[in-house]
Amino acid sequence: MLKLVSWLNRVEAALASLAYLIVTGLLIASMASREFFSKSLGSAETLAVFAAVYASFFGMVLATAANGHLRPQFTDNWLPAAWHPKVARLGDAVSAVLFFGIGVVALLYLSDTFANQDLAPIIYWPLWTIQIVIPYAFFSCGFRHLVFAFHPHAKPEPAVSE
Repeated sequence: MLKLVSWLNRVEAALASLAYLIVTGLLIASMASREFFSKSLGSAETLAVFAAVYASFFGMVLATAANGHLRPQFTDNWLPAAWHPKVARLGDAVSAVLFFGIGVVALLYLSDTFANQDLAPIIYWPLWTIQIVIPYAFFSCGFRHLVFAFHPHAKPEPAVSE
């Protein structure tokens, strides 16, 4: 199970990096084309935005994997310290349920987009090919929280910023 999580981390980090590389490449190419050749690359900016959507959803997954999401720290001392491990596991279980629930809603949204054959504006690609990252990201986050709930030792320590 933990090997799967580690493999997913590597694959998703590579995909997020690739998405940002595509964003950067498209924007630089578009700018260079306008400046040097006085020609637009057409839908390069739109494609860059869609690549940024992929990057942001993979970023959400990577933040979950690194236990890097922002959370209210003022509540940390409301309960006895002995309860913290169990409360953390409960929090991960609840987070898993919430992420899985949102993933189901995103999947329903995706299926409607697919059934209606909606197209992305400007580029006229099937919209579901762009939106497919949304349910994936929510299910991936839910899976990680489920792993953290059952294997708390697999959950990284959060980076504390004061």
